[in-house]
Amino acid sequence: MKGKALAILLVLLLMTGCAWRPVSFTLDEGGNYTGFDRVEEGYTRQAARLYGWVVLEDLTIRENAKAWQRFLQRSGEGKKAGVRVAEFFGEEMYLMDVFFRDGQYRAFFSDGFDMRDEPFPFLLTLAGETNGQPGYAVVLAGDDGLTYEQVMHKFFSSQLAEPDIPAHRVLFLGVGEPDW
Repeated sequence: MKGKALAILLVLLLMTGCAWRPVSFTLDEGGNYTGFDRVEEGYTRQAARLYGWVVLEDLTIRENAKAWQRFLQRSGEGKKAGVRVAEFFGEEMYLMDVFFRDGQYRAFFSDGFDMRDEPFPFLLTLAGETNGQPGYAVVLAGDDGLTYEQVMHKFFSSQLAEPDIPAHRVLFLGVGEPDW
């Protein structure tokens, strides 16, 4: 009976066009991430959803929140994990791949600005207020004492280096409470 149900599920997935695509951690000889090399332009929200990518829009996870939850659970258990986030600004889409390997988190962004492998020991969801509104920041950090206020100060500061703020990388910002 289980075999029949699995076969029916597989046929339904194929018929609906679901094409879940795992994300893989790949570096070139120079230590730069190559996971976006074969990504085509023009993905839609629907395609991102069908590929199993987390869809982020208007500072909110709109699709596949379970993929983000699964990443958090696996990495929290110390297991290898990876997730792709498709963030939409109007019709523009940017990708972010986040990994947990060997006790360290890594994030890469499709804008191609910096593809160096830069590991961080912590993934933090920090809560606070900006202009009287509740918000949160999801960051990779070198220090688990990093605060929401420090992240936002650095985010809005024109200074490139802030000596009193621990090293971190902002993955995404949100308004209100995280809903995952």
